[in-house]
Order: sequence, then C-alpha cells, then structure tokens
Amino acid sequence: MLIPDIGWYGESVRLGNRRFSVGLFEGLQNLFRGISKGRSDDSDTLPVVSSVGLDESDGTLRFTVADGQMQVDMIWNLLTEQIGECRNQQLPKPLPNPDDLFRPTLIGAWAEDRLVGGAFVMPDLEDSAYYAAAGHGDAAEFLAVRTAMVQGIAVSPECRRMGVGAEIKRHCGLWAAQHGCVLVLSVVTNDAAARMNEKAGYQVLPPLVTLVVEAVDHGRSVTFIGLPFDRDSPACTRWAFGLVGHVDGLAVRVGMGGVAEG
Repeated sequence: MLIPDIGWYGESVRLGNRRFSVGLFEGLQNLFRGISKGRSDDSDTLPVVSSVGLDESDGTLRFTVADGQMQVDMIWNLLTEQIGECRNQQLPKPLPNPDDLFRPTLIGAWAEDRLVGGAFVMPDLEDSAYYAAAGHGDAAEFLAVRTAMVQGIAVSPECRRMGVGAEIKRHCGLWAAQHGCVLVLSVVTNDAAARMNEKAGYQVLPPLVTLVVEAVDHGRSVTFIGLPFDRDSPACTRWAFGLVGHVDGLAVRVGMGGVAEG
C-alpha cells in the first residue's frame, strides 16, 4: 500500500499547510494493511462536516436513544430488515442505553408514536483495537474517545425520499458531538447513501481511497491515523466523514491518501 502526499478536506482548527514525508506513512504500512483486512464493506452511512447545520430537528421527527429492550428490538429489526446486518456483522445487538452513555447505541426516529427510521452508532472501537494492539496508544484513544462510527441507518419504506435519512444522519452527528466526539465516520457502498451523506453535510471521499486523520493536542503530540480498505472491497466503497463538535486544544483535520495495494 502506498500513501502519497495527502489531500486535506477539512479541519476543526486550522493547522497551516504543513506537508509530511511519505516515509512517515511507509512506517505504518503493515499496520494499515492489518486494519484493512478487518474492514467490512456493507455500511449504509453517516453525516456532517462541521458544527454548522447540526441543529435539532424541526419537530417533525422525534429522536430517542433506545433506553429499553422494546425500543432496542424495534430499531434493530428495522435495521436488519432494511439494510441486512449492519456494517460489521460480528457486532452484537446493542444493549439498552438508559443513561445515554457513549457506547454502542441505537437511535430511533419517530413520527408521533411510529418508528420511521433508526441508526446504529458507536465509538470506533474496531479501528481503535487495531491501533492499540500495534502499540499506538494515542491513535487508539482518539478513535475510541473522539470518533464515532455510524454502523447503519435505515428508513421505513413508506418514509423514503422525504429527507428522513439525512435528518437521522444529522442527529447522529449531534449525538456524537454531545458525547465529546470531533469526528464521525461511516462506510458508503452505493450512490444513494453517498447522496444522503452529502445532503446531511458530510464529505464523501472517492472510492477505495485511504482516509487519513491528523490530530494535534495542545500543540504537543501529533497523531496520524490511516484507515484503508482492503483491495478486495467493492469498487464503489467510500468513506464519508464529518467534523463535529469542538474540544479545546484539539486540532483535527481529515484528508485522503492513496488506494491500498497489496
């Protein structure tokens, strides 16, 4: 895998136009390759590109964190019926989250008392685990504490083409920001999902390119994170990302590297 000079897309705090040597990224080649082997390709989602546009819904939809088993079952059934298993089929059904903690969570979108959509969002624990195992503690912490991954979004068939998916995506970004996140990610595998992300304010990268994150904490430590796809991923697979929230002293920007090879 080769990661050439990075094209940066967005930043939460301006860092200037510094460039970093290819050699630095070559040192992470084996690590990135290991991550790509575990990345699944069946996501439908994610939302936002900065704090702009993350206001609460206009009242047409009501969003709730699933705090009881009945809500969990309803939202999970909608997700599995409409998009199959979520992005990583090895992930178990989340437990109820009555205290609204930052952990694997199901969010429901309701029109009055009717469930019309749902989302599965969680800390990016999968990628964090790879970096932790490789001894990159700062990167692992950033992914587990400051990054949310939207594993799936579903909308009831009768409510499609009404902007419900984009509203859910925006709410996922708001929820993540309220829990201290600065970055929200998802994997997009079709054009409809890409359009929904863009409508919600997210950036969608070209197919199969590596998403690269640079984080600077109070100007002292620099963390580089690369999230590639396996070369066997479908040709339409793309990252969608949004910069959300703000943490004092933490500067983050997101860009893209090359396509994984080998």
